[in-house]
Amino acid sequence: MDQKRRDAVTPEQLARRAYKLIPIAPPTVLTAPPRGQNGLVGLPQWFFLTDGQWTPKSKRLHIGAVWAAATATPERMTISTGDGQTLTCNGPGAAYDTTQPADQQSSTCSHTYQHPASAYRVTVSVTWSGTWRGSGGTGGTLPPITKSVTFPIRVIEAQALVTKG
Repeated sequence: MDQKRRDAVTPEQLARRAYKLIPIAPPTVLTAPPRGQNGLVGLPQWFFLTDGQWTPKSKRLHIGAVWAAATATPERMTISTGDGQTLTCNGPGAAYDTTQPADQQSSTCSHTYQHPASAYRVTVSVTWSGTWRGSGGTGGTLPPITKSVTFPIRVIEAQALVTKG
């Protein structure tokens, strides 16, 4: 076998190399109430990603006439809430807007804790799907990539005093 034939690379091989080079960092997660402040039993804790994280990322490589482009696309955010529940969001979550009244906002990416705890261990994972296309009309899928971050959430109970007036 000659040297040229041994060194030949396929578009799929290039795509797999390109996919590994796409910089996908663990998610940067914001919460409302913000981390470091106490959440309250019975009120929703919001989870959302900082701007710009929920966008596809691509990398293209070529060797001679052979080329391939790999793309990683965020598909879902999964939140292990630390109290035995798991929440799946099909997007980056909605940012809490402190300029708007609470009753005029909603999020499909929130969790209501039922018991106080000094530190629920929350894990937020973002799963990315992979696809590729290459020279000669080739293309296909690549294995998913999941990146996670874990942090504590403190939840307290607030007592209300009702008096007759």
